Amino acid sequence: MKHMRYTKIWMVAALCCLMWGSAQALTLPEEEPVLVYYMPLTQLQVTVEYDEVVTEVGQFYQYSERYLGTKDVITKAERQFVLNGVKVKPSAIADPSREYVLSDKSGKLQLISLTHYGTLAGYNIEVRNQKSEFRNQKSDKKTCETKIGTETTNLMPLLEEQLMASSTAKMAEGAAKQLYRIREMRLNILSGDVEKYPADGDALKLVLDELSKREKELTALFVGRRIVTHHVHHLTYTPKTEGKKEEGILFRFSKYYGVVANDDLSGEPVRIAISKTVHQLQANEKPSQKPGTSIYYNMPSRSEMTVTYGEEELVRKYVDIAQWGISVPVNAALLNGTTKIQFNPLTGNIVSIDK
Repeated sequence: MKHMRYTKIWMVAALCCLMWGSAQALTLPEEEPVLVYYMPLTQLQVTVEYDEVVTEVGQFYQYSERYLGTKDVITKAERQFVLNGVKVKPSAIADPSREYVLSDKSGKLQLISLTHYGTLAGYNIEVRNQKSEFRNQKSDKKTCETKIGTETTNLMPLLEEQLMASSTAKMAEGAAKQLYRIREMRLNILSGDVEKYPADGDALKLVLDELSKREKELTALFVGRRIVTHHVHHLTYTPKTEGKKEEGILFRFSKYYGVVANDDLSGEPVRIAISKTVHQLQANEKPSQKPGTSIYYNMPSRSEMTVTYGEEELVRKYVDIAQWGISVPVNAALLNGTTKIQFNPLTGNIVSIDK
């Protein structure tokens, strides 16, 4: 079993070498198994939630006060977008600029576990496939719709008598009378003042729901309707590797078009700022191009991140940025074949040591 596991790791290592051979010129010994692994590179998965609000004017809005006794009506058709919020969650991929080669001379090759993207997962432990939990989320756009007001319809909810009226005023009067009859019918059902009452509770609910639907459709002819569509937009932001502080435009948001491209000046910028606040880190150690016997882990930078839209602060949180960290060798005394070490697949640092 140990031999099979050793052979499997040797094959994975060889495959990694073939995939990344063009990225860096590695000096590898002939006919000697090695393991190639990488430090993680932090990416920020951004979720933007916003609403598209469409208002429609009712055909009989001029008569709403006369027949419904209200002045609270929609008098202007418009379409606007409203930003609800932004969520940021870190993920990770392999950092090709921080590549390490572990030689079999260390005697530790068969004890190393890697993530699906080639970063350290554990030493002397079995680690589950982290692909589903830490996969890089693709940018896409999903929508779900919520309607406030009446259901959208292309047909006026009127009877032949109202539709054949000679003027808009007569049509409005007919629609109002039909609305009154529906309200009266519902009141009679609720009070039990009907000749034939619904057979059971389900039938009663069905009748009342249909009456409410028709009432909303007729009411919308006077007060108008407001339709709200909820949008969810995903994008990925990768912090750069240089500098103590990073600022940039995450995306732009337009009240007329929603989320737009960074170079689309029709939208106002939503900005991101990330700064190292806990300690000053040294420059990243350059990966060795020759196989070594030491196992390196990552010490990420604890950084403060803010996302702002104009004067409004949408997000303020601390995140660990892997590419702003430094590589540190694991204490050789821990690599004795009995100690179990688990690494964080998102940041590369040590999570636990079990002796």
